Amino acid sequence: MKPIRVNLLARMVLAFFIRLTFKPQTFSLGCQAEKSESVLICMPTDVDRFAMARDLLLDFIDIFQPREIHVLLPFLGAGGYLSECPDYRVVGVQREDLNLFSLPRKGFIRKLTELEFGMSLDLDLEDGFFSRYLCLKCRIPLRIGPKRKGAFPLYNVQLAPARNQLGSREAYEGMAQTMRWLFSTGNRAAPSVA
Repeated sequence: MKPIRVNLLARMVLAFFIRLTFKPQTFSLGCQAEKSESVLICMPTDVDRFAMARDLLLDFIDIFQPREIHVLLPFLGAGGYLSECPDYRVVGVQREDLNLFSLPRKGFIRKLTELEFGMSLDLDLEDGFFSRYLCLKCRIPLRIGPKRKGAFPLYNVQLAPARNQLGSREAYEGMAQTMRWLFSTGNRAAPSVA
């Protein structure tokens, strides 16, 4: 299982270009979440964090039910590391889905765009550039991920795990708790986000 690592020079150029050209739009978190029919959950590229996130995956899936859920494995040759179940479908990445810089090719982006994701959740606390970039290119309107340098505009909603929990299971438990609060049915009056 080999994590997808985007070429450093390509990352820097893309991050600069995206910041220059991206025009954020105000949206209602509650309305966007309510009209979203499918969700893409992006798993971490670090093997240890992947194991922690996999252990809590059903908690995250439960938060997004009854939406259709897909789980992205940002690894090459990840077959068998996460088996499909009735609650979600696994999205794997093949070598031919990536270009020379390890960025997603147009065909792969088109395939995911056709699934019409309304939301994405990135569980990668470390790097995550591949997943963030993919979600932006797929034009997913509500992109949620951990707060870190360079996360905006690739995420438009950021969760801030406690610094002392970044390498632990508690970080994912805290994210799940926050997501549960944000998307609970009793919390419909969610704030607008820019």
